[in-house]
Amino acid sequence: MDAALRDHQAGRRQLRFALPPNALGPMPGDIVTVPAGPSGTFVIERIDDGEVRRVEARGIVLGGASRFVPQARVAANGHSASAAFAPLVHLMDLPRYTDGDAASFARAAVFARPWTSVTLSASPTREGYAARLSLDRPARTGTLVAALGVGVSGRFDHANAVTLDLHAGELTSISDLALFQGENRMAVLSRNGAWEILGFGLAEEIAPGRWRLSRLLRGLAGSTDAQGAGAQGGAAIVILDAAVQPLGLTGAEAGQVLNWIVEAQGMPAGAAETYSFAGGLRAETPLAPVHLSAQRDAGGNLTLRWIRCARASADAWLDGETPLDEPVEAYRVEILSGTQVVRASDTTTNAFAYPLAQEIADFGARQSQVSVRVRQRGQVVALGLPGEALLAV
Repeated sequence: MDAALRDHQAGRRQLRFALPPNALGPMPGDIVTVPAGPSGTFVIERIDDGEVRRVEARGIVLGGASRFVPQARVAANGHSASAAFAPLVHLMDLPRYTDGDAASFARAAVFARPWTSVTLSASPTREGYAARLSLDRPARTGTLVAALGVGVSGRFDHANAVTLDLHAGELTSISDLALFQGENRMAVLSRNGAWEILGFGLAEEIAPGRWRLSRLLRGLAGSTDAQGAGAQGGAAIVILDAAVQPLGLTGAEAGQVLNWIVEAQGMPAGAAETYSFAGGLRAETPLAPVHLSAQRDAGGNLTLRWIRCARASADAWLDGETPLDEPVEAYRVEILSGTQVVRASDTTTNAFAYPLAQEIADFGARQSQVSVRVRQRGQVVALGLPGEALLAV
C-alpha cells in the first residue's frame, strides 16, 4: 500500500526538457535521471522531434509496486540494442537532381535510433570489404501513409499531396523561389522501382511525426517514368539533404553489382547485413524527349519532331537550344500499333520523316492518328527513357 502510494505521488511529477536534434539515444520507455534537474527517477513517455527533441517524462519509483516495469530496449532481431545495430539503409541510384558527376548520384541514406556514425564498405565478393564512406548524420527517412497518384510534371501538381510518416526530424515550408532553386527535395520509391524526385513548397505536421506535403513539383531531374508509375502506400521516402552522400563509385563501377555492409563506428564488429546494389546508371540514362509532334505535308507524308532533354546544365541555353550531353546526337524512333512495334528506325536529328507509302505499308491505310515512341541513344546507357505520344495527323 505504501509503495503504491509512493508510485502514485511520483507519477504526478512531470518533467519536460529539450535535447539537441542529434541526441537520438533517448527513446520513449527509457528510465532517466537528470543530474542538473529535479531529483528522482523518470520514465520518458513522449519525444517530439523538431529543431530540438522535446522530451516529456513522469516520475516513477523503481521496485515495489511501481506501475512501470522497466524493460531492456530490444532491437528488431530480438537482441539488446547494445548487442545489435539494425540501421535502415537505402542505397539509391538517383538521377542528376543537382550538380555533380554521374557516379556521385549512387548515394546512401542511413537512419538508426539510437544514432551513431556509420561506415559503409563494399566488395565485389563476400569478403575483403573496403571502406567507401562514413556518415555522421542520420538521413531523414520515412514511409508514405497513402498511395501517391501519377500527377503531372512541368508545373505544380495541385491534384496530389504527399502524406508521410517521418522517422525523425521535421520539415519546413519554403517560398516558390527557394523551391525552384532546388530546396526541399525528396525521393519517393515508385512502383516501377525507380526513385521519383519531388519538390514540396508546403509542409504541415498533421499529427506527431506525420506530415502532409503539398505544392508539389513532380518528376524532377527527368524522373517522369517514376512519376508516371506512382507510389504505393508504405513506399520509402528520403529527404535529399546533406545526410545523403555519394557511395564513392568509380566510373568503371557503374552498373556493377557490389556487396555493401554498414557498420557502426566505435562498436565491436558483428555479423553485418549484406546489401547487393548496382548504381551509377540512372544519372547516365538519357532523359525522355518531350513535346512530340507530327505534321503532314501536301503529299500526305509525315514529319515527326521532338525536343531532347539534358541531364546536366539544361537551363544554360546560350543559343536557345537544349545542351547535348552525349558525344553524338542519335535517337531510336518506333511507330506503334497498340503495343506492337510496326516500324523502328534511327535518326541523328530531332526529326523523323515517315513517308505516306511506309504508313500504308505499316497500317494498310492512311491513319488519323499515329502512336510514336522516341528514345535518345546514349554512350553509357544504350537507350534512354521513352517519350511517347498518340499524335493526331
